[in-house]
Amino acid sequence: MIRVVVGGATGRMGSAICRLLTKQKDMELYGAVVSSSGGNVGKRIEGGVVTLGDDQLDKALEGADVYVDVTTPTAAEKNLVKVPPLGVNVVVGTTGISPDTMTKFAASVRRHSISAVVTPNFSIGVNVFWKLCGDMAAVLKNYDVEIIEFHHNQKRDAPSGTALKAAEIIGNQMGINKLVKGRDGITGVRDKEIGIHSLRGGDVVGEHTVIFAGNKERLELIHRAHSRDAFAEGALAAIRWIWQRKDGKIHTMSEVLGL
Repeated sequence: MIRVVVGGATGRMGSAICRLLTKQKDMELYGAVVSSSGGNVGKRIEGGVVTLGDDQLDKALEGADVYVDVTTPTAAEKNLVKVPPLGVNVVVGTTGISPDTMTKFAASVRRHSISAVVTPNFSIGVNVFWKLCGDMAAVLKNYDVEIIEFHHNQKRDAPSGTALKAAEIIGNQMGINKLVKGRDGITGVRDKEIGIHSLRGGDVVGEHTVIFAGNKERLELIHRAHSRDAFAEGALAAIRWIWQRKDGKIHTMSEVLGL
């Protein structure tokens, strides 16, 4: 039985993961962590688990196999430094974490010989989407690239981690390292760049469109998420893949899915 602790357990993503966890025969929702400053500490959630504040993360992780972080960038930056010394493997889906924090986290994962999966998006479809972004960029090297991402009105970071990952993959293939996040005013002639545009509204789970525009044609690659369960199911796949590894490395969902 894989004993899993979920950080951000009462958020949109955390709730979906907790709900699916309780339905798995090989997993146990072992603990749930929420913000100590919020109003959800001591709340009974899926499977009868009572939430603990993130100031009690060490207690929540006693005896756990895997910690899943789907919190906020600020919370994750505090939480991730605490986990590797406890010998618990980690799955991170939180986006917007600073590069400095991730560098320190990678060093701690290595030092304490645990294993981690870090991804901006758990969805199987999105990970195939990223692969296709690279395949298309390798062929369409002279095309202009624009990325549009659309999320619900409560999303905190922009652009989305999924859009930034797509831009990174495409940029590596096309030799482009300039990102333009929205445009305003007199921008002049388009440079060798990748444009990223963020839309926020309603309860949109997540939509990403990559446009490859040539002079006589354009191709559009689109992924639309209809339910957060698509992400939660990917998180479960990551948990199953990582839980017995102890290699001191950070892995990707591409590895989890064999892409």
